[in-house]
Amino acid sequence: MPGKTWRMTIQDSLQKVLEKRDMLSSMFYEAFFQRHPEAVPFFKDVNLKHQGVLLTMSLMVVERHYAHGYPSTALYLKYLGHKHHVRSVPRELYPKWIDTLLSVLAQFHGPEWDKEAERQWREALERSTEAMLSGYEEPVHV
Repeated sequence: MPGKTWRMTIQDSLQKVLEKRDMLSSMFYEAFFQRHPEAVPFFKDVNLKHQGVLLTMSLMVVERHYAHGYPSTALYLKYLGHKHHVRSVPRELYPKWIDTLLSVLAQFHGPEWDKEAERQWREALERSTEAMLSGYEEPVHV
């Protein structure tokens, strides 16, 4: 259609992330630790290469939870939240994590990134965070 502008969706963004997952992961953790040094102790003894894989997998779960709200994604996020609670990750760190990730996604995608992609990711991340934080209240074992 003439005049119609292409808009990036969360699915488009995730596809590009999966194609260059190592790049996004290293960009994210570098930015996160620089902006929020209080987060560094929670990654003590964590293999960041492996953590990058977990980040990518989590983003896939976040997108599926956002798009479909599957009970399995909700349960996994709750389990993930419980794991973070066991590691004593404070609730206050989640909004900082989301803001850093959105900033890095904007940098990662460059001019393709737009307000719609940001809106979808923010909504997805906030919805997923709610599910994770419910794991702080009630332990989940799988």
